Amino acid sequence: MKKIISTFLAALLCLSLSAPAAMAYYGPFDGRTAVSSNLWTGMALGLNNFRRTRDYYPGAFPDVPSGAWYEEGVRTLYERGLAAGGQRFDPKGQVTLGEVVSMAVLIHRTYNGWSMPEGMSGLQYALNTGIVTADQYDDYTAPATRRSFAAIMANALPTEALRGINIVMDGAIPDVPMTDPGAKGIYRLYRAGVLVGGDVWGTFYPNGLITRGAAAVITARMVDPTLRRGTTLTDQGSYRVYLDRTSMLLVPGQVDRLTAVVYPVNNMMEQRVTWSSSEPRTAVVDQYGTVTAIQPGTAIIIASTPSGTMATCSLRVVDWR
Repeated sequence: MKKIISTFLAALLCLSLSAPAAMAYYGPFDGRTAVSSNLWTGMALGLNNFRRTRDYYPGAFPDVPSGAWYEEGVRTLYERGLAAGGQRFDPKGQVTLGEVVSMAVLIHRTYNGWSMPEGMSGLQYALNTGIVTADQYDDYTAPATRRSFAAIMANALPTEALRGINIVMDGAIPDVPMTDPGAKGIYRLYRAGVLVGGDVWGTFYPNGLITRGAAAVITARMVDPTLRRGTTLTDQGSYRVYLDRTSMLLVPGQVDRLTAVVYPVNNMMEQRVTWSSSEPRTAVVDQYGTVTAIQPGTAIIIASTPSGTMATCSLRVVDWR
């Protein structure tokens, strides 16, 4: 590891990840892989281990107001024993890399029904199970970015617990190219519906610092699949606009309407078609694709989307008199 974690942080990770009372470690520990049996815990391997064990109540966290965008995430973690109440939650506060590792290890242990082997720190557990690698981070006391949060948390659950429900093409997240060091985890969480981005384009802002409120929302979606969100992100170059006709013949004063369809049908922003005419003196078109012929001539009716894809229809206006 590039920088040895401080004794204080190691102790913090160890204490914060102590086994629940219902769990105890049985079986040999070889120093490399945490091994335990699910038989003695009475818990099956899986997300059902994140049971609701208590009710959330107003004031459980005095700084989490009712209706706040992050309240559902905080409530979910509290009800499943993943967050302690009776104190301030600090939703706008930052989260350190060490705290992210602590939560990822707790989720990993709970899902697998494992306890913390005696004498093992949370960081050691994370290294042994592949949640983090030895040279991945320099300083676990540093604030976690959204990139590092996703990279760590994506390793807390196995593939079967993060099954893909969304179509997210490689490179489709605007600010996360496939060469990004956190791309693997970020795309995994997008496809599982744990992440959906900050706007209709699915922008992730990977360099921003993760707040405790955002961390609660994301973690809640990991442990409760009913909270996961649907989205579809495809490379902008894959969008296509189709018109019901590619040519029209009208007489002055005649009105007709074109219909545009955008494929794939995946986000509302791309479905916003803008209409225009290359020759308004010959014909005009309104926001609904209704074309009105003005005088003899030719024009191109254009349907375009916010990403720049377009389709055209050649219009000829003739006077038969």
